[in-house]
Amino acid sequence: MRRPVGYLERCDHESIAGWIWDPERPDEPLDIDLVEGGVTLFRVRADLYRPDLEQAGYGNGRHAFSIVGLDMVLPHSRHLVSIRRASDGLDLLGSPHWIVRSPPALDEPARRFMTEAFVQASLAAKAPAELAGGIGLLLRLLNHSLNAHDRLAEAAGMTAAAAREGLVPRAELDGRTGGIIDALGQAYPLLILGPAGAAETAPEVSVIIPAHNHFDHTYRCLESIRDHFPRRSCEIVIVDDGSTDETLFCTLVLAGPVRVVRTPAQLGFVGASNAGAREARGRYLLFLNNDTLVREGWLDALVDTFEQVPGVGIAGSRLLAEDGTLQEVGGIVWRLGDGWNWGRGADPAEPRFLHLRDADWVSGAALMIERVLFQTLGGFDTHYAPAYYEDVDLAFRVRQLGRRVVVQPASEVVHLEGVSNGVDVAGSGLKRYQLVNQRKFQARWKDVLAGHGFNGECPDLEAERQVRRRAYFIDDTVPTPDLDAGSNAAVAHMRALLALGYKVTFVPADNMQDHQPYTGDLRKVGIECLHAPFARSVEEVFRDALVAPDLVYIHRYSNAAKYAMLTRRYFPKTRIVYNVADLHFLRLERQAAVAPGDAATVGLAAQKAGELAVMRVVDAVIVHSSVEAEMLGTLAPEIETHVVPWAVRPRPAPVPFAQRAGIAFVGGFGHPPNVDAVRHYAEDILPLVRESLPAATSHIVGSRMPEAVSRLHGGGLVTVGYVPDLAEVLHRVRCTVAPLRFGAGIKGKVLESFAHGLPCVMSPVAAEGLDLPAPLDWLVAGSAEEFAAKIVRVHEDEALNRRLAEAGLAYIVARYSEVATLAALGRAVDVLAASNAGSGAGAAVGAAPAGPPRQLAARRARTASAVSSPER
Repeated sequence: MRRPVGYLERCDHESIAGWIWDPERPDEPLDIDLVEGGVTLFRVRADLYRPDLEQAGYGNGRHAFSIVGLDMVLPHSRHLVSIRRASDGLDLLGSPHWIVRSPPALDEPARRFMTEAFVQASLAAKAPAELAGGIGLLLRLLNHSLNAHDRLAEAAGMTAAAAREGLVPRAELDGRTGGIIDALGQAYPLLILGPAGAAETAPEVSVIIPAHNHFDHTYRCLESIRDHFPRRSCEIVIVDDGSTDETLFCTLVLAGPVRVVRTPAQLGFVGASNAGAREARGRYLLFLNNDTLVREGWLDALVDTFEQVPGVGIAGSRLLAEDGTLQEVGGIVWRLGDGWNWGRGADPAEPRFLHLRDADWVSGAALMIERVLFQTLGGFDTHYAPAYYEDVDLAFRVRQLGRRVVVQPASEVVHLEGVSNGVDVAGSGLKRYQLVNQRKFQARWKDVLAGHGFNGECPDLEAERQVRRRAYFIDDTVPTPDLDAGSNAAVAHMRALLALGYKVTFVPADNMQDHQPYTGDLRKVGIECLHAPFARSVEEVFRDALVAPDLVYIHRYSNAAKYAMLTRRYFPKTRIVYNVADLHFLRLERQAAVAPGDAATVGLAAQKAGELAVMRVVDAVIVHSSVEAEMLGTLAPEIETHVVPWAVRPRPAPVPFAQRAGIAFVGGFGHPPNVDAVRHYAEDILPLVRESLPAATSHIVGSRMPEAVSRLHGGGLVTVGYVPDLAEVLHRVRCTVAPLRFGAGIKGKVLESFAHGLPCVMSPVAAEGLDLPAPLDWLVAGSAEEFAAKIVRVHEDEALNRRLAEAGLAYIVARYSEVATLAALGRAVDVLAASNAGSGAGAAVGAAPAGPPRQLAARRARTASAVSSPER
């Protein structure tokens, strides 16, 4: 028989429509049957007129049908129906057809269908592998359904815990499944990860947690993530690597941005991690062992590292043992491929374990890498399956591409070592692959490893294998860049030294305390910060040095006077650079002119002689002001002098001119010129300004504000005091003032004003050494009357204000960029001649006391007694 001529054009829950025609009886309508499961539901006649059918030559056009009102006939979510010619039972073209409600509903027939399919598959299976796919499908569906259920519950104002009550039909579950469900319900309350709405479709980070059984540890790990949920958006991808415990049904007790990926069989760490990476959506991948407990900042610090430290390919966390001792801060790989967990068993408070540094490898227990880079490298190499040395090999491959492998101690994770695979490398468990894969790794990388030492040789130096130059940076105390301009310069120069290839060690000369958060901020970018009780003096640091530094950078005269000669004694070949910050004797001379008889100006001649004498001891002097460089060239032409700026970041105000008002003065009041400048402004300049701008407010901003300044509050002057971010004030005003009457160096307040897109009306002292271009030179005012007139102009004239703001920003970009700072500082520290100080990492200490001191010997002993092979 021939299939009927015609077509099923529409078939859904709302209607069924089409047409049918018999060429042997061209003008007669035909009957059709609607059939489901072999049962005819009803019969209709196809006799509706369609002009398009008649025009196409199909009889008189009365051959169409349309069936509506099908809810009673087709009530379920899924129906497989056929449209057949009633006379012979032949299907119309397009039949049979599935009718599925949208959105699909899991009604009783649909559940019955799925149940029957899985029951029959279970009965027919001859081997466990035949059921693996079905079980994986069910668990994925469970995961999707529970996440959707929790989102809907949240939208309805219900807690996920309340909404899930009664979901599991416990009475219907028996055997091992019932036991697992009981265990889950009794031991593991619902765990909600992240705040409401934390489930991101495009998270910054995918945290990949491979897990094979040991659900208790996985749950504890997830609890710690909940307690220290990051500020960065993230998703948690749990890779169930063939588990047989509660991990099978972990989605019943998890809610939030968490997904579960199931492997078809147990693959080990390598395979499971790669499987999780394939499912990840984040820009960064963070591989995290399930036997870990994260601490505050664990994830954010790693992302910050990629954003703030150039060239990073892999960043790893500092790992602690459960008792709080160090487990590792990166690792050392020796010539035969054997490895040490650096710092194992040591005091985690030791400064050498607290700063970002390059490492031979970081543990896969807490390792972050960009997803694109991981994909480019093909993931963890299956050459090391099922586990061990895959993280070491990945680190070597990343470094081969010219990227850095760093450990970031600001990211701290407790690792419950040995939970997953034990600790016996000679046993029959997975741990035995540590020795197997060591041989594989050594064979692959033997040419690179030829430059490494043998196990235990000079571990302190091997731990810093990437270091080529060393610099000590000496200042009174840890810089506080939110409090004073000198600190901004110090931090900028330390960061520039890092960029020039130095390992930088900050040595506080006066206050040896661990000064947070400032110390931590330096350590995050790779600056080692010494502090008590691990260092008690500059001389102790010099005495305990393993190798001579290539550079000692001394900041401020007070430190140069004490430590320039001491540096020469301990490190006779080391280059010494002295940054004057400003010429103190010049500032005091000017202070004496403004305030004759001031006790602070006593002993000016001795001060000047002392400063010049120190400059003759060092190899080079850094000034920030071109005027001071010219002055030194006249006073002591034999002194090598360099004008070096510091980097200032442009941050123009996003607020329109019309929405801003007022004036600001910025300065740290531990500096006498700033106290005098505010009093001068309040007494001599502000009254003139208020004659034209009676409603304008002047904001006095700065740390350590004395009573002499704070009592000036009133009459249009507001004493704000310290603010953590200058933008809080500067983005709300129209200009700043710098009415300094004495001082030296260049003025950070002027640079910050320009960087924030604000004109700064300034005195000649404040402008000195800046070499301002013509448009900005107009802002310099000599008298109080000129000062007031220019303040009024820039406050009221929007076009002038905008031109000056643009000129100031262009000046900052051209003169105070990181590139400009780097070039100038490079000339001052004389990178090309640095080899004269020794060979960097291997240079011996010159003129140091013979033999290692007791502290160093004890430190070596502690390090050597606490070693192991690479541990994940």
